[in-house]
Formats: sequence, structure tokens, C-alpha cells
Amino acid sequence: MGSGASTDKKPLTEVRLKSEVGVLFDDKAKRAFDAAATEDPDGTRTVPWPTIEAHAKEHDERALDPRKCMFHNLKAFKAAREQIDEIARVHIKGAVREIPWVGKSLGDECRQCGLDGKPAASLDALYEVAALARVQFEEIMTAACPESGVKLMFAPLKGRDRAGAKARDEYKDKTAPCYSWLFDITRGAALCQTEDAIVQLYASLEADDRVDIVRTKNRFAPPLFNGYQDILMNVAVKVEKVSHMCELQIHLMPIKESEALHRSHTVYEYFRSFFLGNSDAVAQRLEMLCKLPVDEANDVDELVDHVLGSDADANLLDGLCELLTSIEAIFRVRGRREGPGSNLSEEDARVWWGERGGG
Repeated sequence: MGSGASTDKKPLTEVRLKSEVGVLFDDKAKRAFDAAATEDPDGTRTVPWPTIEAHAKEHDERALDPRKCMFHNLKAFKAAREQIDEIARVHIKGAVREIPWVGKSLGDECRQCGLDGKPAASLDALYEVAALARVQFEEIMTAACPESGVKLMFAPLKGRDRAGAKARDEYKDKTAPCYSWLFDITRGAALCQTEDAIVQLYASLEADDRVDIVRTKNRFAPPLFNGYQDILMNVAVKVEKVSHMCELQIHLMPIKESEALHRSHTVYEYFRSFFLGNSDAVAQRLEMLCKLPVDEANDVDELVDHVLGSDADANLLDGLCELLTSIEAIFRVRGRREGPGSNLSEEDARVWWGERGGG
């Protein structure tokens, strides 16, 4: 989880900065980043730490305080979820939630191949098929769309430099060649105005024998932890004698176009590491965050006081303790709840007594 823009004082990328300050990386900060960024030979854009620190001190010192960063992102998290939930309540009646998850494993048999039918051994072999697949993909998607209510968008083939770096960095430990594991070279999105349009589109794809639905993540059921709802798919289309995997995103436009969406994506980057783990752990942490009375507090200290002074159950207190660990506020929860003794680590006990002037 984000910790405020302090870290190791090395140059930061935009992604890293967003993950550390979340919603405090606003439009003004974005413009300042773009103006100060330099580009490395591999295309990575960074800004030196002293420049980031100076901008924060002049415009928003909250970005340098991990406690304030966490609190403002927590408030934004709850607000975005509530707004997206309300949009979904108005526009979703339930049919889209019946679209099944498809979880085929992308194992060796799913690797991208060249026209020779062998796993793509180079970017040239991969992109030769991808260019042909893009034409087929567009034809299939156009035929699958209802007559109205859907806008299709097809991205250019993914940049070769980025794709090559991703393959070499992320897939070097998989069965060679690494380029055969790139499934997002050919990409598209369907922007649907209504729930019915999404359901019709999915049904049309299921019925089309020119396409194989390999994976479906129906994030309408359940939504992402930040509240966002959409469908992500991997579909395979035929190119001569081989199949090529394409990436498809299906969005509901009332959610996609909402201001809450922008905030939810930014909050997603900030809280992403807090929501790693199995589905049960994620569900418990999500429930905890949604129960925190952030609207009744002005800062982290008031939030902790509200929780400790309430009838909250132990799970909520434990969850808050876990959340605050990253900003060195654990003593505010465990220390005051338990006193020096059982279940406190030596370090926690030391902090607890230190706060009270103990020996």
C-alpha cells in the first residue's frame, strides 16, 4: 500500500508515484510530472526525488505525510465505491451478473504461435499473426454488437518495445520462447450504454464459432475492491491454421464515464498491495475498509479514536491495525485496546509503554 512520497528518494515513475500518494496525484501534479520528467533509453519516464519533494512542499505537503496520504485515500475509496454502487443500482438489474466466469488456464497449449504453428520465437513471428488476427477480431466484434448502444474501440497493436520488455521481464521463467506468452498484442473494447447491450454482445460471442472464449472475468459479480465493474476477456480467433489470443474489455458507459471511476482507478493503485491474497482475505479487508467511520473523522488519529470508542468488533480493530501498520500507527490500536501484555510483540509493547512514559 502507498506510504507517501518519501520512499528511498530515488527517481519515481508516474505509476510508482500514484501507488504512493494515490488521489493526491491530481491533475496539477500530473502536469508538473510531465513537465519535469526525463525519458530513459528504454522509454521509462521518471522525475528526480528533489523535484517531487519541492513540488509537494509548495503545493500539497500531505503527499509527504504517510498518515495524511492514507486517510485521504481511504475517504476517496469509500466515496468512489458508494458512487459507483449507486450508478450500478440504477443501471444494472441483474442479467449481466449471470454471465459466467470462464477460467481456462493459460498453459503451454495456449501460447501464441507463428504462422508455422510453432510457439512464436520472435516478435516478428508474433506480430505477423497479430496483424492478421486484428482484422478477424474486428470483423467478429462488429458482427456481435447489437445495432445500437455499443461503441467499439480497437487499439493499435501493442508497441513492440513495451511488448518485448514485458516478455523478457515477466515471462523469462515460463516455457520458452517468452514472446509466446504475450496475450495482449491485439486489443479492443466494447463501450455499452446498457446492461442489455452487454448481455447481447456476450451471447453473440458465445454463439460465434469463429471465436473461442478462453477466459472471462465478470467483474460485475463481484466488483473490484475499488467498486469498478466491467468484464475482461481473452478470446482466440483463427488465423490460417493457428489461433491467436486477443484481449477484450466490456464496459458499462454510465460507470465508465463517471467521475468516480477516475478516483477509483487512482485509489486502486494506492491500495493494490493491501488487497493481495486469496478471495476470503480480500473480502475481509474490503468489509473492514467499508465499515471504517472515515466520514466522522478529520485525520488518522480521530479515525482511530472513533473506532476504539465504538462497539466495533475485534475483526474491525484487527483490520484497522493491519491497515495502519504501514504508517507506524499500530500502537494506537493494539496498545490502547490490549494494554501491555498478551499478543503484543516486544516492539509493540515498547511503543505502548513509551507513549505512556513507562519504563
